[in-house]
Amino acid sequence: MSDRNYVQTLTAPAAGAEGLEATSATLTYFGVNVARRVGLTPADVRSRFDDSPFVNAFMSTPFGGAAIITLPLTYIEMVRDPAGAVRYAQAGLDLAQQLGARHVSLAGLLASAMDYGNRLDAPPGVLTTGHATTVASVLKTTAAVLATAGRSWADETVTVLGMGSIGQATAEAALAVLGKPGRLLLGDLAAKEPSVRELGARLEALHPGLDWSFVNPTGAEGELYESTLVIGCTSTPNVLQVDRLRPGCVVVDDSVPHCFDVDRAYARSAEAGDLILANGGLLHLPQRFPVRSYAPPLLHEGLGWPAGLDQGETLTSCFLSPLLMALEPALPATVGLGVPTSAVLANIEVLDRLGITAPPIRCGGRSPSAGYLAAFADRFGGRSRS
Repeated sequence: MSDRNYVQTLTAPAAGAEGLEATSATLTYFGVNVARRVGLTPADVRSRFDDSPFVNAFMSTPFGGAAIITLPLTYIEMVRDPAGAVRYAQAGLDLAQQLGARHVSLAGLLASAMDYGNRLDAPPGVLTTGHATTVASVLKTTAAVLATAGRSWADETVTVLGMGSIGQATAEAALAVLGKPGRLLLGDLAAKEPSVRELGARLEALHPGLDWSFVNPTGAEGELYESTLVIGCTSTPNVLQVDRLRPGCVVVDDSVPHCFDVDRAYARSAEAGDLILANGGLLHLPQRFPVRSYAPPLLHEGLGWPAGLDQGETLTSCFLSPLLMALEPALPATVGLGVPTSAVLANIEVLDRLGITAPPIRCGGRSPSAGYLAAFADRFGGRSRS
């Protein structure tokens, strides 16, 4: 099958004819300004896709087939028309089940737009936010990056930036998995301070002696920039100011979009060699697998969406989550705002048993060289002087 044959969407009958059986599926959505970039109105774009979700990728992983289903709307449109967003997401869920998917996850900000799954009609155990797997991924990546940098979690001044569902769960699970850091800063906007302080008090009660503080990333006091490690879990872009980061800072970011200016961060890295930047939400599978990308002509020709057959070795945690649920029926589906630490620990155990690890360090499509990482560890390894 030539690459040109992938310039289409994949229907359920066509998937069956190609022998593609979905064990799981993930619902996702357009990036910003898709309509403007192709010179159409949002309604015109949706009409090009029969006003319906479509399959734009199919991954034949070692753990089963995973379909990626795109809703023909952006996050902003979901916010402006919540009822319409639910209709599209419900149609996407129906398409997933037509493909044979037994478990379905919600990617990126779609989870919050769907009230963490509560707005959708799905049988118990089918739908998940995927957040427990995401938190497990963030923790595995954090531990791997610190090891590469020659650093110890116990010596770090750690900021968890963004106290939504994933941020809260990350802070809680990190203490259970990695222990107490040198200092823990819980970062969010001023309006969230009361609830964040409640979380901090609860964490201190569970972990006596925990040194923690609330920080406002937009505040003038600058306490955030004392951090030696920042874990990004926010939906606010560029809230982390690259030029103010402490030399030797490690940033593990699961924010959508990234919480810092990626270009500026790499420019600083090239000039000063004093930052490590890593995606937090990816996992590395034990063997490569085929990835079939299906791009409708409008998006292939207008935006350069990939179309064709490739090989993958990493998987976004929310894509992997429903696959793990299919393999391990005891893994809980996470629906609703909270993510129990027990669910994160269960995911870590399954990931370890399956040989799924943190990926090579990468962020924004770029990776540091081995020489860069070695030089960073020489300069900033050991005790982080937090």
